[in-house]
Amino acid sequence: MSDIQVRNMDQEVAGTRPGFFRRLIWLFFSPGRLMDELAEKPRVLFWMIFGSLAAVIPFVVRMSLYEDMIRRSVAASSEYLESFGIEMTPEMIEASLPSSIIAGLAGMPFETAGALALLALLFFIIMRIMGGEGKFKAYLSVVVHANIISILYNLMLTAVSYYSGSLHQTAALTSLASLVSPEGTDPYIYGLLAGIDVFRIWRFAVMAIGFTAVSKLKKKQVYIATAVIYIIHIALTIYNMPAALKMM
Repeated sequence: MSDIQVRNMDQEVAGTRPGFFRRLIWLFFSPGRLMDELAEKPRVLFWMIFGSLAAVIPFVVRMSLYEDMIRRSVAASSEYLESFGIEMTPEMIEASLPSSIIAGLAGMPFETAGALALLALLFFIIMRIMGGEGKFKAYLSVVVHANIISILYNLMLTAVSYYSGSLHQTAALTSLASLVSPEGTDPYIYGLLAGIDVFRIWRFAVMAIGFTAVSKLKKKQVYIATAVIYIIHIALTIYNMPAALKMM
């Protein structure tokens, strides 16, 4: 076979690659096909950048709610500082709001990007220890594409916040904790309910499908490993919930 024929065949194969919108549709209706495609040809940059920037959408659009959230957080911090003899007056709290808001919004995309990279690194290490295949870029591609589910959640949260008057930062809108009152529920029980979040479970399920495609490990092994990480997340949510409720 000539070099020209080989190049033509390569071009034909490249031309069969699914486009941007088809891959996006696959995420919701055929995640297995998407993850098989990403395992073969990882794509990271667009959804890493867009997903990180999209994290600020609810807070920018609903700035008044975000300002109230920051105000309560600073007030709670001032109460802690008072135990060390450092006092913050209401005027000082209000004066600190603009810089706190700017710093919070500016740092959010970097925190999101860092969290996505660390999550991909964690599963990359776990799967390689288990004897799996795949490069780090492929795992990161799976994580950033699964994060599209979080983008969808942020858009939904922004719309719902006009009716709920809350950005639901202590417990996600789609978690079981939204069905109970934090005031009338034990903090640790509330943390357990907050950890059981429909959108997060959906996201982890998609990642499990992706890690199976990338690692070439047995489905059962990958699903168990992913479930263990999710259970650890729930445990951390339970542990941190009493402190989180104090910030409300």
